[in-house]
Amino acid sequence: MIDMAMTETGKFQVSCDKNILDIVFSSSLENIDRVDKETKKFLNQIGLEQNTFTICLGLREALTNAIKHGHHFDFNKKVHFSLRALDDRLIMEIEDQGEGFDWRAIHARQPGLTSEHGRGLAIIRQFFSKYSFNERGNKIVLIKDRVP
Repeated sequence: MIDMAMTETGKFQVSCDKNILDIVFSSSLENIDRVDKETKKFLNQIGLEQNTFTICLGLREALTNAIKHGHHFDFNKKVHFSLRALDDRLIMEIEDQGEGFDWRAIHARQPGLTSEHGRGLAIIRQFFSKYSFNERGNKIVLIKDRVP
């Protein structure tokens, strides 16, 4: 099923298959709520609602970074989000059209309690089994082992 819409929040295209949710959307913070809603619906449909909190927390952190840091709030740029349900894990991928960043430089850094930056990666480390960036630093892959 493919659902395409052009609204005040720009392009928002959803494609959903049996075990794959794929969304491409205009770079606006408002669209994060729409991605969250579609993700919750998808997880409920495939019987994995127990993973909702973790997946939605990770997607909100990563999508905010893509829009804020990757696109600098450029509404004309698109974010690609996908979530695949495999037998033993969930794989979430988020890619933006930005220049990327040096993920190696922040990889080992831990944010301070009052830090305004770096909390997203700390949250991802806490709640996901694995994560990786592409070489350029404009795509993150998050892996969550499935909760039985």
